[in-house]
Amino acid sequence: MANASSPRFSSFERVPRSDGPSSSSCLGCDQAIDPLRAGHVAVLGGHFCYFCRSECKQAYLSALGEPNEEEVTTLRPSEVASGERGKKSAPVQEASSEGPSSGVRVASRSLALARSSSLGTDTGRPRRALFAGRAAATAGMIVGCLAAGAGLLAPVVDVVRAVLVVAACLLLVLRVALVPRNRADSHVFVVLLPAIGATAAACVALLVQDPHAAALVVLAGVMSAASCAVEMLIGHVWLGIAIARDRIQRTLDVPVRIVQGEDTFEAAPSDVRSGEQVLVFAGEIVGVDATVAAGEACVVPWLDARDEMMKREGDPVVAGARVRSNQLRMIATWSGRDRAWTRLFSLQAGSIDTNAPTARTVRHVAERGAPVAALSIGIAAFVGGATTVEIVGAMCAAAMAFAARAASSMAALHFSRAQLDALANGITYKDPCAFEKAASANVAVLSARGTVLLGEPEIVAVEPAAGFDAERVIAFAAGAEMGSTDPFASALLRVARTQGVHPDYVRNAKVQPGLGVTACASTGERLVVGGRAMMLEEKIGVAMFDARVSELEGQGRSVLLVALGDRLAGIIALQDGLRAGARAAVQLLLDARVEPVLLCGEARETSETIGRALDIEHVRPEVLPADRGAVVRALAESGNVVAVIGHPANDDAALAAADVAIAMGAAGSAPGDWAVALAGDQLREAALALAIPRAARERARAAMALGASPSLVALLAIAFGIAPLAVAPLAALLGAIAVVLHARERPSR
Repeated sequence: MANASSPRFSSFERVPRSDGPSSSSCLGCDQAIDPLRAGHVAVLGGHFCYFCRSECKQAYLSALGEPNEEEVTTLRPSEVASGERGKKSAPVQEASSEGPSSGVRVASRSLALARSSSLGTDTGRPRRALFAGRAAATAGMIVGCLAAGAGLLAPVVDVVRAVLVVAACLLLVLRVALVPRNRADSHVFVVLLPAIGATAAACVALLVQDPHAAALVVLAGVMSAASCAVEMLIGHVWLGIAIARDRIQRTLDVPVRIVQGEDTFEAAPSDVRSGEQVLVFAGEIVGVDATVAAGEACVVPWLDARDEMMKREGDPVVAGARVRSNQLRMIATWSGRDRAWTRLFSLQAGSIDTNAPTARTVRHVAERGAPVAALSIGIAAFVGGATTVEIVGAMCAAAMAFAARAASSMAALHFSRAQLDALANGITYKDPCAFEKAASANVAVLSARGTVLLGEPEIVAVEPAAGFDAERVIAFAAGAEMGSTDPFASALLRVARTQGVHPDYVRNAKVQPGLGVTACASTGERLVVGGRAMMLEEKIGVAMFDARVSELEGQGRSVLLVALGDRLAGIIALQDGLRAGARAAVQLLLDARVEPVLLCGEARETSETIGRALDIEHVRPEVLPADRGAVVRALAESGNVVAVIGHPANDDAALAAADVAIAMGAAGSAPGDWAVALAGDQLREAALALAIPRAARERARAAMALGASPSLVALLAIAFGIAPLAVAPLAALLGAIAVVLHARERPSR
């Protein structure tokens, strides 16, 4: 057990258990104590508790009927990740210096208990509640149908009718009370008030012998039965979402090894603060979003990813990634509910099913429009000469019809399901608004170098001019590019090493991004390396190689011209390959009705050749890195919602100007302005970041149409008096069945 002098624990404010004394008292002897000077610290019930000495702590644990620390089984990180409980441990002490657990100190026995409870070991109570809710709903449907049948049968006495409609309504209330409400559901009053009002109207009608009592009994019975059925249907469809979310939470709820000086301590993910260093060994799951500070390891980049990738210093890592080899020391960026993989369903303020603009609008319209619709139908019934109980029944029927309970819930479900699909592909969104903004994008801008191309060009041809040889041309070009970080520079230096060519000793090299390099060669002459635009700017004629350059560019190759003094020394042709999956990603964008636009710094012929290979018609050639932001803004000014796909390091200007910035390989990094961040580096995942929300919004709109259409037709029929009031709940049930069947049909990608 770490003592109070440990810097890890002294930084936490004490939050005692609910049955303990005030925060300034020892929980064992109730004496005043300074948390910074406490003799012993324990984590009980997920909170830090302080004791003046070990006897107080043991007395407190004994009074609670809990075992002592020395008697409690602790969990190793790998055992928590696999859901297995470790063997009974020895008294808590500093771990051995051998093996992965070197220098690790277990905070307390209750941290292990908190972990096991958070992994869902006690699932009996929720399951019992779900079973009881289904039983109540089933009974409510049966009793509601019996009440409706009793209303149609004249021999049935009024007392039996009243008992049946009241029982059906009470069963509906019981079902709603037993099953926890989903955050995306409409307010509970939208579900209960129409049925309660109809039941009350039916009972009063029976009591006063109203001539429309039978119709109101039928309405109340059908409304309770239909409401129970709708609740069961919606709950069944949402169950899959709840299970998937719970699995993610459990998987990510692993202990985090925090580095403090030469010691390491275990803590829950929610207790890790931004900026703290964490250590992860091979075979372990990363519990927080972090950036690699030291080490290099092969990592499965996100939860359920099928591929592996190398992570090095400076690379971001998301919670849920699994380290396959070596170990990584990382700096935490996000923890607890703020982690990328849980942000859109753990935070109430940022939950996608409640705060996505479309889902929120539909829910608010249903909740606030139902009273307006009920009042309108009530006025119409009053003008038509209906009795008071009949007016109340009509208002309840209208409220249930307009609320379209299933339509609003299914709209939220499609957004939640789409977010889970995105996570399965390593895609995270900043917030629900960013998700829907991505759904609105109709133009996707892709940079050629490093996005659709590998960014690893190879030299395929060196053609010297008269008076020069190939080695000398390579030496001049490699010498000029010595201080550049451009991929072309890497290719030139690589081929120079391979062929044993010593780069020329140039001076005063000046790199012009996107154009080339000017320098002073070892001969004292001016040296220029770049494309035709660079040569024209430096007033160097290229006529002797113009036809050959055009031919190479038509083959999709990049051409560097090397000039010494005022004449060309030769040309170097480089070929860069397409990234794997680039063509399929472009097709995915086209299928989603998103127009791809290629920004390329190469010559027009080279750019158009790359565009044809990818089936991209809109190509912007010869765009310098500094001008990409202006091009993106020009596209947005044309009325488009522009998404930019790129890497933060290379495409920062274009990403900053985008309506929807899709940053590849940026998930888990420090706060940024990216609407979408990918855990991986594949172009297909970037295309899915636009295709998934677009498909989700379309399916949500289809669900709204399917769920609301029957109810609106029934509402009009009731308003004009051409259908009985019982049509409203039947229409709501029909709409619920339609949207549930629609939700079961998953789109294929």
